[in-house]
Amino acid sequence: MRRAARATVLALLAGGLGACGRAEAPRPRARHLVLVTVDTLRADRLGCYGNGQVATPNLDRLAAQGALFPQATVHVPLTRPSHASILTGLLPAEHGLRDNVSPPLAAEVPTLAETLEAQGFQTAAFVSSIVLSRQSGLHRGFDAYSDRFEAGGDDARFLNTIQRRGDEVVGEAVQWLEQAPEGRLFLWLHLYDPHDPYTPPEPYAARYADRPYDGEVAWTDELLGRLERALAARGLRDDALTVVTADHGEALGEHGEPTHGFFAYEATLRVPFIVRGPGVRPGARPGLTARSVDVVPTALALLGLPPAARASGRSLAPALAGDAQAEEPAYAESLLPLLHYGWSDLRVLREGRWKYVQAPRPELYDLLSDPGEEHDLALREPARAAALRAALARHLQQERPLAQGAGADQVPSDLLEKLGALGYLGAGRLEAGPGTGADPKDKLEDYKAVNRLMREGLRALRARDYAGSAQRLQAVLDRGISSFEAHYYLGRARAGAGRHREAARHFEAALRHLPGYAAAYVELAESRAALGDEKGALDALRAGQAASPKDARLWAAEAKLWRGRRRPADALRALESALPLAPADALLRVQAGELARDLGQADRAVALLREAVRLRPEVASYWNSLGMVLGGQGSLAEAEAAFREARSRDAANAEYAYNLGLVLQRQG
Repeated sequence: MRRAARATVLALLAGGLGACGRAEAPRPRARHLVLVTVDTLRADRLGCYGNGQVATPNLDRLAAQGALFPQATVHVPLTRPSHASILTGLLPAEHGLRDNVSPPLAAEVPTLAETLEAQGFQTAAFVSSIVLSRQSGLHRGFDAYSDRFEAGGDDARFLNTIQRRGDEVVGEAVQWLEQAPEGRLFLWLHLYDPHDPYTPPEPYAARYADRPYDGEVAWTDELLGRLERALAARGLRDDALTVVTADHGEALGEHGEPTHGFFAYEATLRVPFIVRGPGVRPGARPGLTARSVDVVPTALALLGLPPAARASGRSLAPALAGDAQAEEPAYAESLLPLLHYGWSDLRVLREGRWKYVQAPRPELYDLLSDPGEEHDLALREPARAAALRAALARHLQQERPLAQGAGADQVPSDLLEKLGALGYLGAGRLEAGPGTGADPKDKLEDYKAVNRLMREGLRALRARDYAGSAQRLQAVLDRGISSFEAHYYLGRARAGAGRHREAARHFEAALRHLPGYAAAYVELAESRAALGDEKGALDALRAGQAASPKDARLWAAEAKLWRGRRRPADALRALESALPLAPADALLRVQAGELARDLGQADRAVALLREAVRLRPEVASYWNSLGMVLGGQGSLAEAEAAFREARSRDAANAEYAYNLGLVLQRQG
């Protein structure tokens, strides 16, 4: 109520207290919304923000045709939680996503796409990073959500490598625009290219050979030009509200941080914020700080729609039209040091030019005179620091009840398989409380060393250099980082070297950190079985089935254990439990079918094998297995057809030719 009252007073003051009694003229209404979020884009790399070393003509033109906020900030320097704030208008503690690996956005948290879909908009999203896949929950409200990623079967992958290049994503978006029906449209395009590793295509790779990040920015600008041309060709550009911003920046070594996510300095919090369209005064450069949470209220206002039922942001429409608008505080956080390493988190409150960072050694900066945050004024300006600290404390007191239970153990195991590498699961817990633990400023070298060791350890593991992998991962533990990943991948390295007793100990330690991770139970069971402890192996699988009851691999591993003990009936029962949990897994059906065949259950075997070839018709061996069971049943014509299918897919296989010959002979 106080905020609403203050906003009303400010509006009256800006309008001269309504002395003449005139109603405000209605603003032009945008018909469509185009939201472009560029991952890891620093504002100071764009020409329109004063950079003369990077070619960004398309973004510069868009800014000239519309408005640009010289100061804009995000609330967390990580992709998933920052996009959640952009698409909900809520702060991280309110929408619940605090990390790149997190439970999905709760169903009761409304998204911009859901709001626009309810208003009759056709909606589509095209995303480039796996952390924005539909598991994030950000897909809700989109008629089309393009998030196809090839992660492969190896979970020892780096998160930043599971992405799609921008030209592929823009191509899909342009195709959607060309085929979209008449009516109001909402397009969200996410481009990941400026994220590390920096590998721009030619000619940008050669043009920016010594500055590959800048090359990625220039390449991204070209992609936005392609989108602009598609909007113009469809006749949508002039009626569209176009918003271009970023989820965070990139440190590029400032304050010693290599990339982003660890500290909360402006290098990773300050982003571009450009808006063009009906209701936006060309050339406007509002003096207030724009925030990620302001995107939703601003878009709804300029689209002529009612405000969101829940939003912590405010509409920037008055400022975009050239009117005066008051500054509001901006909150930001970095929980990565706490969640991943057990050190202190960082909390930020910014009021205009002044920025306070809560840490074990708090910091205060005057961003107007010191935009690079090189001079900490916390001791020289104690009264100002105390006032900002008190305001931040009030904010944190309100969020505390919302912060419980934000652990990675609630994340589906299949996503963890893809994102589990490189410190994206935590050693600490959010409940430890803000401002406790080691100051991240004192742990920067440890942070960089641990990340280097994890990268090297995982590369060695993928190369089957088990000794090299174990050496590096053990060094992580020796630094006091007892994380899930260090134990899990060290267990993998020890198992690869045949040191199963040590492997089992590390898998047990990993599961203490993350008790819902199915793959670790499977690895633990295999290590115990290799030691001859079959009961211990079965106990591990039973514990996994209780902790992760929807993961088919645990039942498949139990079946493997029973097969090794020559108990096919128990193996089949385990596989029957796995089948409904993995409806697209053809191999499980082949294994179950062959067990059913051996147990004399021919009809069940045929049904399972038919399902397998339906799911994976290209696999010749599945057709051969089906032919064997059909032939044993006496269904010779059907067996012949199955063997012919096997032969057509693998003509060089002598077994398939021999089986086809036998069934032809039996038919005379």
